[in-house]
Amino acid sequence: MISLFLVEDERIARESIRDNVPWQEHDILFLGDAPDGEVALPQLLEKRPDILLTDIKMPFMDGLELARIVRKELPDTRIIILSGHNEFEYARKAITLGVNDYLLKPVSSRDILEAVDRSKAQILECRARRIERQSHSSIDTAFALLALWVFGHTLNLMSAIGI
Repeated sequence: MISLFLVEDERIARESIRDNVPWQEHDILFLGDAPDGEVALPQLLEKRPDILLTDIKMPFMDGLELARIVRKELPDTRIIILSGHNEFEYARKAITLGVNDYLLKPVSSRDILEAVDRSKAQILECRARRIERQSHSSIDTAFALLALWVFGHTLNLMSAIGI
């Protein structure tokens, strides 16, 4: 299951997203929410969500600063920005931080779920590639060990027969 954490300073918006988006129907584990980046950061570092859904303009620590820290500390976390500002500068900064999606408010549950589903697909693809690499690595290791074992026994046999 993919996990998600929400950061939104507007209480009504935060509660609406938390309570009205059908997270479980989309196999999303809702880990929690916070009213700003400063409150969210310790929880994010502890809970390590797969997806961070955050407002961009908040008091204390805004979404861009939070995204910058999360990108550094939790590089595999996908970040989706919610913004009420249709200003290019915000979008440009979000792009330079490696934000995965940028949604303009007002945003519907459907819009949020489409963005979350895109991030979820990327996460699952990365996990599948990681598992494939690990299994190839395990097979390579097994073959190397087998080759060493055969080589060792061959040397022992050669020694025993005087070659």
